Amino acid sequence: MRGFLTACAVLAANQAVAAPWADWVGDYKGALTWRQCTAPGEKSPAIAVDGVDGTLRIDLKAAGAALRALSLVQDDQGWTGQDGDVSVHLERKKPNTIELAIDIESGCTVRGKIARVTTGVTACDRLIGWARIEDKCSSVTTALEDFSALAKQKFKKADAAKCTARADKLELAMIDKGCAPHPDPNIGTRAAECRSLVDATNKLARCGRVPKEIMDRLSGRANALNAASQSAEPSTLKYVERQCKDAQVDVTGTATQFSCQL
Repeated sequence: MRGFLTACAVLAANQAVAAPWADWVGDYKGALTWRQCTAPGEKSPAIAVDGVDGTLRIDLKAAGAALRALSLVQDDQGWTGQDGDVSVHLERKKPNTIELAIDIESGCTVRGKIARVTTGVTACDRLIGWARIEDKCSSVTTALEDFSALAKQKFKKADAAKCTARADKLELAMIDKGCAPHPDPNIGTRAAECRSLVDATNKLARCGRVPKEIMDRLSGRANALNAASQSAEPSTLKYVERQCKDAQVDVTGTATQFSCQL
């Protein structure tokens, strides 16, 4: 598939731009320090970071009753999330270790370094990371890897090359299916028409007046075109964007028909 080949080239060119999700997802544990908290939480909880249907999330529920799972957005140093009075920041200064900062509006702060469970083989950690992302992606119908089996497997340094090949294939598949973001930081700009189509379709879905079968058709088309734009070669991207523009005409027409605002 030409899209896969292009994605390979983009992955290599952007390796230093942003750490792939597989470098972040996993189960972590480490000592946490609670300050100015009326009810301090766990001192060394198990914390999970996962990629779920195109969104990176951290689950803090095990750390304390006042905490919960938060969606994360990338910033210059790592990832940031906020939900109500709770905000969190993650920074990764070295492999398999996250510097975690949690702030609650009450003045309670939580700080700590948490370490990811690792196989001891970097390439195989990456494979398990992508398999974990695949396992939690609802758009996957036939899995390329068995995450549960991989998580139990014992790896050796000699497995590195095979892990790399399998992880590369899986990473591209996850990007193509929309389970993880494209590593090209300019993809949002390059595929502006397709992003606009997805935004308009999501707004239409929130209207609540469009019959389910029509909404399913429009949403399916928007998601498929947006996924295609993620791995399209520069020479073919303009054709994909043209289809996105045409599809948005249908979305706009449907909004008018059912008195929905976009």
